[in-house]
Amino acid sequence: MTRCLQHARLLAGALALVLGSTLVAPPAFAAGSPNAVSPHPIATAANARVAAMTAEALAQTAQAPPAGKNAPAAAPVGAGKKPFFKTTTGAIALALLAGGIGYTIYSAVDSRKAVKSPVR
Repeated sequence: MTRCLQHARLLAGALALVLGSTLVAPPAFAAGSPNAVSPHPIATAANARVAAMTAEALAQTAQAPPAGKNAPAAAPVGAGKKPFFKTTTGAIALALLAGGIGYTIYSAVDSRKAVKSPVR
């Protein structure tokens, strides 16, 4: 067995131990201290504000129409737009993609010619 393999197994074991202990151990802040912060501070603040409001203010708030009720309906996504590959940006992206694929194929074929191996 080579030295590199022995070190790799040792490191893999140490990594598994650290990762396992991290996932199994509860976080330190989960112990529950008296000064623990609420996990939902916005909801707590909203509930406290509603509790402090008078009945008249609550009735006025309940009668108000929602903000988006009178707003015009949104157009469907993509309505009136050209497809991406028919825009200038899309055409440039396609040209670069085609050039990259072409160069990859060319360099793969060219490197086969350049490699002189006794096995081949």
